[in-house]
Formats: sequence, C-alpha cells, structure tokens
Amino acid sequence: MAGKNWTTTTATNRLAAVALIPVWLILIMATPARAYVLLGEHVLDLMVKALGKADTLEVSQKVTLNAGDPTLPSAALQETVHIRFPYDLRADAVGEDYQRQIIFSGRTALLAVNGELQTVPPPSYARYHDILVIKPRQALADHLRMAGVDLTVSSLGRFEDQYCYVIGARYPDQAPAQLWVAKDTFHPLRLILPSRANQPAEGWVEIRYRNWGYADGLAYPMHIIMLLNHQIVEEIRVDRLAVNPVFPPDLFDIAALRRQWTSPVDGGDDGTTPSSEVDAPPPVEAEKKN
Repeated sequence: MAGKNWTTTTATNRLAAVALIPVWLILIMATPARAYVLLGEHVLDLMVKALGKADTLEVSQKVTLNAGDPTLPSAALQETVHIRFPYDLRADAVGEDYQRQIIFSGRTALLAVNGELQTVPPPSYARYHDILVIKPRQALADHLRMAGVDLTVSSLGRFEDQYCYVIGARYPDQAPAQLWVAKDTFHPLRLILPSRANQPAEGWVEIRYRNWGYADGLAYPMHIIMLLNHQIVEEIRVDRLAVNPVFPPDLFDIAALRRQWTSPVDGGDDGTTPSSEVDAPPPVEAEKKN
C-alpha cells in the first residue's frame, strides 16, 4: 500500500512539473528581454564606434524627390555632398532645369533653389546626416536630447526583420522621438521625430538608413529614405564614397555663398538674408574620443 501511495505521489509531482513548463518558458523568454536592454547612452557610444572616424567625406548620390509637387523634377537629381566632421554639410544637387543647395554649418542652415536663397530653412529630414557624423558621443547625446529623444528610455524592438535597440521609447510605441539602432552591428536604422513646437507645420518625420557599406573603415548607409507624415518625400541612393578628401578652403564660406545667391522677393533691404538658427551642439575644435 505504501508503494502504491509513493507511485501516485510521484506521478502527481511529475504532472505538476509538466504543467509548470509553459510558465517557466514564459519567464525564461521574458527575463532576458528586459535584463539585456542597454542604456541609451551606452548604445550611442557603441554606435559612434561602429560608424568609424573621418575628418571629411565626399558622397556622390542620386536623389529622387517624391513630394507630389509638379514644380519639382520627376527625374532623379545628381547630388554631391561634402561633409566636414562633426557638424558641417554642403549638398549640391542638379537636375533638369533645377538646382538645389543645402548648407548646414555650425548653427546655420540655408536652402537655395535655382540660385535663389529661400525664406524657409531646409526641412528636418534634410538633416539625415546628423546622427552619422556628430561626434563625440556626448555631442551626439546632446543633439538627440534637443531633438526630443529621451535617452533614459530604451527597449528592444524589431524593424524589417532586424532586432534593434529603441532609444527614446518603449517598443512598439512610435509616438515619442526615437532612434533605432541595430542590435548586431550598432548601425542606426531608423530615426523618428514627431512634430516639434518650433516646426508645428512640418509634421511627423521618419528617416530610414539601409544597405550599409564601408569605405576606409567608415560605415555609411547607401540607401536613405525620408518620410514626412508617413509618405516618402525623398530617397537617396549612394554611388560613391570618398573618405578624407581635401576640400577647397571656401567650400563652407557662408558669406560668399550668400553673395552668389539672389535674395527672395520678400527679403528685406536691411542687409539681412533668410537663415535659420538650428538646435545643434556648439562646434568642437577637435574630436578627442569617440
């Protein structure tokens, strides 16, 4: 009789153990997802290192405009981008009866179309390069905070079959400003910027970084997609990268560029020209660390 009770008790324990297996599996799968989420600034540190270092960069690329504006060229523009790390960019695009120049230098942002300086600054998505070039890590962190990204919040998410660290939001919440960084390569894949108080009319901006390539140790996305209010407005496909070319000394001469451009009709005669002071960390003299 005692043997029978022991057998019954053992069988009951086994059944109870089997019944608990699904619970154990849930706990095992859920715990690492929370335990291994890196802090936002740690992810940024790894991202900056993964992107590599350079002093200058020249990018040849094709730009397709999908803004639905009949005044814009339907054919792709050929654009040459000059980047001087960590903050300056000049993009010169040429198409059929259409020219566009975008300048970001220090805290100044300028847009000229067909040789005429525009009264409005370049759109937010034109600053796609910021997260690729701003260094060191603390400068990038300051820039993202100014853009509204909460670096104290991070989570794990999935985008286009890739696992990512989501900085600034709890996945899958896409309402806050957030940066998505690939978990395996630490390359930025996605930047989401909701409407900001200083540009309420612009709307929701998303930038996607795809098809990463390498040149002389520098990582760079060869395909960039820019969306405004969930619609693709601009698409970039990179043809060539040149790392550390020597630029002409006047390439970022803002005063000289303004003299070349004509002022818009509604520009004043008081010596001022349209410009935009942008939220960006102050320029640094030299990059001392990643």
